[in-house]
Amino acid sequence: MEDMIKDLFKDAQGNISSFQQFAAKALPLLFTVLIALVLTNFIVNFCKKIIKKSKLPKSMHPFVASGIKAALYFLIILSVCSKLGIDITSLVAAFSVIGVAVSLSIQNTLANVMAGFSLLFTKQFDVDDYIEAGGVSGSVMRIGLASCKLKTFDGKDIYVPNSSIISEKIINYSREPIRRVDITIGTSYSESVDRVKASLTKVIDNTPEIIKDKDIFVGITGFGDSAINYSIRVWVKNSDYWKAYLPMLERIKRTFEEDNIEIPFNQLDVHIKNN
Repeated sequence: MEDMIKDLFKDAQGNISSFQQFAAKALPLLFTVLIALVLTNFIVNFCKKIIKKSKLPKSMHPFVASGIKAALYFLIILSVCSKLGIDITSLVAAFSVIGVAVSLSIQNTLANVMAGFSLLFTKQFDVDDYIEAGGVSGSVMRIGLASCKLKTFDGKDIYVPNSSIISEKIINYSREPIRRVDITIGTSYSESVDRVKASLTKVIDNTPEIIKDKDIFVGITGFGDSAINYSIRVWVKNSDYWKAYLPMLERIKRTFEEDNIEIPFNQLDVHIKNN
């Protein structure tokens, strides 16, 4: 019985000694990791402030901050592995093999990521621009690594994969400071050309958003089956586009009514033939 107690006591001493040795190595390493994480967080926040003050496009800010954070975390992992006696060269080789295997399984995601970098560096649009791309249109809220977030006029959030955007045409309605308003309206063939043009000119004069010293066009642009097509082409500030476009439609209708100008509509005449 005494021998058993002595053996248990020796085993306990051995375990305590092993734990002390482990603690002597692990605690400093754990403390180092905690300090590294705190410093990483501080450096990332500091870099974010610098990035915001830089001339980089707003859309690139999340990319740069994420890249710095990932690089710092990778350095921490390498440092911990080195302290634990793990061969870093072998670790890097293992990561390379794993990276190849993962890349083969997520080809679509990688394609979206590469397309995201292409969008950032080509600067085809920026945050807050109103675009049409990937079969949808909306204001750009965020340009992410894999997708872009668009907000439509009716408040919907649409997430479009970057590869879909880069593979199709992109229409940016916000890039230029001014934008042309095109409106086409049909009138009866019996109406005088001068009267119609005079009425449309009044609509232009009563629209304050129109840039008056920019090219203004009012005239015939086509002949339809039952109407002569007149077009108005004027320029406005980009931010005033809808302020000008929608009220102009109402002014055209009211002005034509005041001037007794007929707006024709399609009619179908049915002739019944008696046998």
